[in-house]
Formats: sequence, C-alpha cells, structure tokens
Amino acid sequence: MTAETVFAWVSLGSNHDRHFQIGRALDELAERFGKLTISAIYETQPVGIQVEKCAPFYNLVAGFYTQLSPGELNREFKKIEGDAKYILPADKSVYIRSLDLDLVTYGQVTGLVEGVELPYRQLFKHDFVLLPLAELAPEELAPGTDKTYAELWQEHAHPEQQMQRVNFTWQGRQISAASS
Repeated sequence: MTAETVFAWVSLGSNHDRHFQIGRALDELAERFGKLTISAIYETQPVGIQVEKCAPFYNLVAGFYTQLSPGELNREFKKIEGDAKYILPADKSVYIRSLDLDLVTYGQVTGLVEGVELPYRQLFKHDFVLLPLAELAPEELAPGTDKTYAELWQEHAHPEQQMQRVNFTWQGRQISAASS
C-alpha cells in the first residue's frame, strides 16, 4: 500500500502466562519495528466475555513507526500471536487467550483498509485501550475525530471496567509500576 513511514498503535492483551506472553510479544515487536513506545501495563477484569471462568488480563498499548500497510501489519501480528492465541480447554466454561494483538491506529487513516477497520472498533469502548493512549499521547487527535485522546478519556471512561497498573519488567527495565 505505501512505502511512507507511519506511526501505528497496537493493543496487546493476555490472560494466560501473562508476563511471558506480553514480554515475548514486545520482544518480537521490537525486533521487527525497532524502538517502541510502551504504555503502563494494566491488569483488567474481562469485558464482554460470556463464560463462567476467565482470568484477569494484562493489557497495554505499544507504538512504533512502520512502512508496512495495515494488512501487512495484521499478518505480522498473527505471526507473533502464533498458534497459542487461544487455548481451548476441555472445560468450555473457561476462557483463555494467550496473546491478542490488534492494530488500533495507523496514522490518521480511517475506514476499512485491507480488511482492517481503522481506528480499532473497540478504541472508544475499552478503557484498557483508551487510557494508555490518553497517557502516552494526550494531545494527539484520535483518527476520525476532532478530539484528543485525553478529551476522549474524560468523556468515555467507564468506572465499571476494573483496571489496575501492575509491576512489569521487560528487557531488564521496569516499564510499568503498580498503582499505589
């Protein structure tokens, strides 16, 4: 699609072997795209999952520059997720998602591009996507809006979505500190 360099945000989440899976995903993103901008990591309660047992998730966003198109990025994310994205336990009342990566934004592009909806359709619905963006890029306009991420966070925060910062060390440095 383009050889132009674009800044992209990706949402990462895991509720199984969370530290390992998030660390592995960050390693692979850094290997493919270089320097990452990484949010705090939040432990979040499941949202919209209709099963009896679902462990809390670790969620965050990461940003990087790329020359890949949205479709190419999506394919790279699927490679990083690998075969372990879903673990299907015999007990169907349990929900496990080892690793999930979703393209949140691709510059200021909006609409359906190469099968990828931009911005990510859950951006305004899930606090675990919007809050990290409001913290990392408070003055940046969200694609397709005339509002910054900070303004959107003020309007769309959902107190029922339980989130708490966690301690997280990646590549020998603490990238997230627990809420006090």
